[in-house]
Amino acid sequence: MLKQLLTTVLLGILLIDTQAQSLTPPAGTFRLGISKGNESHWLKPKEKVEGIHFQWKALPDSHGFILEVEVTSTSKADKLFWSFGDCRPDSDINVFSVEGQAFTCYYGESMKLRTLQAVTPSDDIRLSNGHKDETPLMLYESGKRTDRPVLAGRCNLSPSPSQEKDTKPLRLYFCFYEQNEKADYNYYMLPDIFAKIDKK
Repeated sequence: MLKQLLTTVLLGILLIDTQAQSLTPPAGTFRLGISKGNESHWLKPKEKVEGIHFQWKALPDSHGFILEVEVTSTSKADKLFWSFGDCRPDSDINVFSVEGQAFTCYYGESMKLRTLQAVTPSDDIRLSNGHKDETPLMLYESGKRTDRPVLAGRCNLSPSPSQEKDTKPLRLYFCFYEQNEKADYNYYMLPDIFAKIDKK
């Protein structure tokens, strides 16, 4: 029951564009945004984007969630932006370790550290200035010298020349979770994990 409650609360704040809220575990604020050309904006709660479908599922083996982004058209957006940060902003430690498409967030008191794991669709991830987040593009280009570090990333939604003849929709996955003996994920695992959750 506690796991379900924590997951429900987490899923409820994922797309809000207000101040960070603390959750333990996991903690932090995850936001999604889109751009078309040089125009970008953060997605509002329940905002519909033509040609892009978002589906969230709670993970069965960990406190956390997996998100599938299905792209069938790029008429309204050619890039997907995301940000993550503000893990217990009042705590002693709030730092990130990025490795390829994945990252770990360390937060909490120095002698009682907590961690949050994440896997993203792209290795285009950078440390950014959380004070400059009016738009996704502004945050992405803000630079890392700040007292409010957050991670920002982006993914191309337009198919590459080698993918243009592929009629299947583009699918991207995000996963945020608390690591344990059953939950230790790489990106290639996410489509199968997502597909099997309903079957369980």
